[in-house]
Amino acid sequence: DDSIVVMGEDIHKLNGGPRGATKGLKDAFPDRVLGTPISEAAFTGLAGGIALDGRYTPVVELMYADFIWVAADQIFNQIGKARHMFGGQHDMALVMRVKIGTRTGYGSQHSMDPAGAMNTSPGWRIAAPATPLDYIGMMNSALRCKDPVVVLEHDADLYKTSGETPKSDLDFHIPVGRAAIRRQGSAVTVLTYLSMVQQSLDAAESSGVDAEVIDLRTLRPLDTDTIITSVAKTNRVVIAQEAVRRGGVASDIASYIHQEEFYSLDAPIEIVAGLNIPIPFNLTLEKASVPQADDIVAAAKRTLEHA
Repeated sequence: DDSIVVMGEDIHKLNGGPRGATKGLKDAFPDRVLGTPISEAAFTGLAGGIALDGRYTPVVELMYADFIWVAADQIFNQIGKARHMFGGQHDMALVMRVKIGTRTGYGSQHSMDPAGAMNTSPGWRIAAPATPLDYIGMMNSALRCKDPVVVLEHDADLYKTSGETPKSDLDFHIPVGRAAIRRQGSAVTVLTYLSMVQQSLDAAESSGVDAEVIDLRTLRPLDTDTIITSVAKTNRVVIAQEAVRRGGVASDIASYIHQEEFYSLDAPIEIVAGLNIPIPFNLTLEKASVPQADDIVAAAKRTLEHA
């Protein structure tokens, strides 16, 4: 696709950036893979201008999610609002890939889950793939989208994961706003995304609680039909996120469920989230600061205590 332009720090070297995500691209497409200076505001702003021009679709890589604050004006005030500012008459096809460094010991300036922050900007769509297959399908959908899309890429739980890929369909795509039921269950609904998907599945298998685990996949727009159908079936809800509780997407989802399906609930909604502290560098302290499978088990069992 000659309209795709990729840009970011070190993406043209280091064997495809710090994690190899762009391996081989510079050799294959030398004119459309642009290594940038260490200035997120500059190259994110450049990408916004390219998208507004309309002839190319820029794909921007932020080395870590925490760096959205460096380019905050460009991301939130410019790119996120552009379609509105032009009265819906101008596309804003842009994909922003951001790496989440939690569970890798990268410390507090490289471990942010930006979902809650991005959720405050209505112009952005938020993709959170937890498997290789979902990543391919959701990235293909993001590249076709005429709105800006942020794709959250978890270092420990996506880059280090092997799994199924499309065998022949290079254009395989997963529609935006489509959740996946990873485990059928009847006792409690567990809503989650990214690294907490596997933690939730582990919790269900180890606890004996018949949990229905839903991988939200897209955080904006939410697959509200799948959420409500599951809640109406189980009547109990646990929402698990790696981020700190305040300002996270879990609170937003809980509010929606309370509004739309309050009378189906047999227990208060439980939110499992990270501690309200910066992520520690020390791996042992980091593990203690973010949710584990045991925390989800405890939350699920608390919902079952309500008759």
